[in-house]
Amino acid sequence: MPQVANDGVVIHYEVTGAGRPLVLLHGWLCDGSWWSETGYIDDLRQDHMLINIDMRGHGQSGKPHEPAAYHGASFVGDVLAVGDAEGLDRFAIWGLSYGGWVSWLTASAAPERVPAFITTGSWDPRPTTYEDWLTDTKPELDAIRDSGLAGVVAGYEDDTFRFPSAIMSGMIRSDPEAMIACQASELLSDGLTDLEGFSVPALLIAGELEDADDGAATVAGMIDHGASLRLPGLGHAAACAGAELTIPTARAFLDRWFE
Repeated sequence: MPQVANDGVVIHYEVTGAGRPLVLLHGWLCDGSWWSETGYIDDLRQDHMLINIDMRGHGQSGKPHEPAAYHGASFVGDVLAVGDAEGLDRFAIWGLSYGGWVSWLTASAAPERVPAFITTGSWDPRPTTYEDWLTDTKPELDAIRDSGLAGVVAGYEDDTFRFPSAIMSGMIRSDPEAMIACQASELLSDGLTDLEGFSVPALLIAGELEDADDGAATVAGMIDHGASLRLPGLGHAAACAGAELTIPTARAFLDRWFE
């Protein structure tokens, strides 16, 4: 498994397939195996060179326990360092959840290198508020401290979705201190404060149950080359696992914007 170092953190990744380069970024608590276990790799490698990264804090990559190591600029630096190591001048990105946020930031920081990107479950890159963090994120971090990762992971399942066993076991084995650090409140100011003039084409995918107000379509309409895909009846985890539902639209999107 190749690796690079950025800011003293080792980043592991895998490369497979041939064709247009596509960087894959998993979500929080996960690692690069998400893409293979849910069917993305087998399909996408038919016509893409896939660069599947274990993001810092996750998988086989380095796991700092300090929140300062998880600012957006560090994640962007990781992605660009991998691109440099593979000699890639340009590459598309597909990010899930937390990885979708990193996709936004990377496209904004290096639009000359990212011709297009896709996110699933991460449609608005603007900074959130401390009040929202207290409601949405702090309870999960407290639960990790109190009872470990298993209960938090199980809470993402519902009647319509169960994690594949390999993914579930990998999530439970995550480093709890790293998971807490990369969701710390001191990181809330990171993000894109203004989408005006954002020029990189973006396809924003969201499940109906996680995005009841269709915010993905709203944000897509705010940028020059935005598009959205809504997945009826699906929540966050199920949307991120929906390879068969999303790849046809994603492939057509990349065909249009990444020659």
